Amino acid sequence: MSLFEDLIRAKIAELEELKKNLLVDIETRIRKDADAALNKYTEQITNLESEVTLERERILYDATVNARKRIAETYEELLKDLVNSLYEEVDKIRGSERYVKFLTSLMEGATAYIQSREVVIYTSPKDRGVVEAIARNMGLTGLVNEKDIRGGVIVASKDGSIVVDYTLESIIQNKLEEIKHLLYLETQ
Repeated sequence: MSLFEDLIRAKIAELEELKKNLLVDIETRIRKDADAALNKYTEQITNLESEVTLERERILYDATVNARKRIAETYEELLKDLVNSLYEEVDKIRGSERYVKFLTSLMEGATAYIQSREVVIYTSPKDRGVVEAIARNMGLTGLVNEKDIRGGVIVASKDGSIVVDYTLESIIQNKLEEIKHLLYLETQ
C-alpha cells in the first residue's frame, strides 16, 4: 500500500466516523430544538389554559351574581305586587262586616294598650264613618280625624303621650319579613 492510499483510507474512515457522529449530532440537535419548542409551546398552552380557566370562572361568577341580582329583583317585584294586592283586597272588602270586625279589634287592642276611653283616632277618609260608629259602640270619647293612610287606625291618648299605630301600612311593614320568608319558600 502506498502512502497515498493510506491517507485516503484514513480520510474515508474519518469521514465515516464523522458521518456517524453527524447523524447523532443532528438527531440530538433536532431533539433539543423539538424539546425546546415543545417546552415553549407547552408553557404557552399552560398559560392559555390558565387564562381560559380564569376567564371561565369570571364569566361564571358574573353570571351567578347577575342571576342572583335578577332573582332578588324578581322577589322584590313579587313582594311589591303582593303588598299591592293586599291593599286592593282591603279596598274590596272595605265596609264589609269582616272589615268592620278587623277595625273593631284594632281599636279594642289600641284602647286596651292606652288604658283610656278618651282617645284621638286617625283613620282613612274612606273609613271615617265606620270608625266613628265603632268608637260610639265602644263608648270611646274624643276625636276621629282623617289621615292619609290606606286603612286601619292610629289611636292616641288624649294628651298624645301614647300612640298606637295599627295602620295597614305599619301592620304590613311589621309582617314584611314573615311575608318575605313565605314568598321565598313558595318560589323555591
